[in-house]
Amino acid sequence: MSETLQYWASVFNSLSVICNRQTPNHRDHLLIPECFDILTTVGNYSNARMSMPSLQLEFRYNPGCMIVFSERLVRHGVHAVEGDWIAWAWYMRDSVHVYAGVPLCGWARVNYRW
Repeated sequence: MSETLQYWASVFNSLSVICNRQTPNHRDHLLIPECFDILTTVGNYSNARMSMPSLQLEFRYNPGCMIVFSERLVRHGVHAVEGDWIAWAWYMRDSVHVYAGVPLCGWARVNYRW
């Protein structure tokens, strides 16, 4: 594992690629709640929507969109879309940290001091 970590070019330890798929509202229970996750989309489609019912939010999820939030803490889903699309989900899994002997990262923070 230590050899792989030398070449891993991301702060995230896991990646999922989702193609042309609707996802019902859910939370990802295997992810680390302290971290933000990043979802990015590309493709030839329109009128996609990402819903977060626990926050009473719905976002346009058009090609090139990036959404950052905790997939463990916030229920989310993507409605059916006509066209071809791919989403990358970058996230942290506690089991990977434990396996690699890497300390946990702690709670995500945002510094609003400009």
